[in-house]
Amino acid sequence: MNEPETIVFDFDGVLLRGDSFAGYLRWRTRQNRWRVLAALPLLPLLPLLGHPRTLPWTAKLFTRALTLGLDRSRFDAEIDTFCDVWLAREGRVIDALVVRLRGHVAAGARVLVVSGTAHYLLESLLRRLSIDGVTALGTQVEFGRLGLRAPRHNYGKAKLATLAEVGVHAPWAISYSDSLADLPILSAARNAVLVEPSAVHERALRATLGDTVEVVRLR
Repeated sequence: MNEPETIVFDFDGVLLRGDSFAGYLRWRTRQNRWRVLAALPLLPLLPLLGHPRTLPWTAKLFTRALTLGLDRSRFDAEIDTFCDVWLAREGRVIDALVVRLRGHVAAGARVLVVSGTAHYLLESLLRRLSIDGVTALGTQVEFGRLGLRAPRHNYGKAKLATLAEVGVHAPWAISYSDSLADLPILSAARNAVLVEPSAVHERALRATLGDTVEVVRLR
């Protein structure tokens, strides 16, 4: 009996437009404007959030500053409210890719959604999208007086370690992503699918992966 194909999806920029965890932090800050005071010393670092190499540690600093004192129960309650707000925006859901994902599930593939966003946020959004039959692998977070921390941010090469923990090792059939940061999971697949990549990311990924990659353009 043949083993089912393994399909790996990134989440933000592939199934939904926008960065869901950054969206949560912005939403949380708007609920109590005083929270921005904790992040004021970090404002000169904002441009570093736009670069794959510097994003992880910069995001860690902003996350801790904007979640000081947050506990698990409050986090869960905030996420439940935020998900409804996030999904209410017209065009948030990338319907064509959700249809692809459901098609892979229906065909019997093992589908994993691997994201840098917080695991509970990832699960909550997938549940609201009525996406079943997939394995969700987000960033596991811990709580303390000094804000949220992640023992391992599920970003870039770390996604390979997260997949390995659930028994998924390269090569697999297909990876979907929009980002250069996901080169590790894209290059580990026999087929790479880029979803609306920026021109810069597309050039860099094609230089490594070759011209045989599929590019999905939605506009």
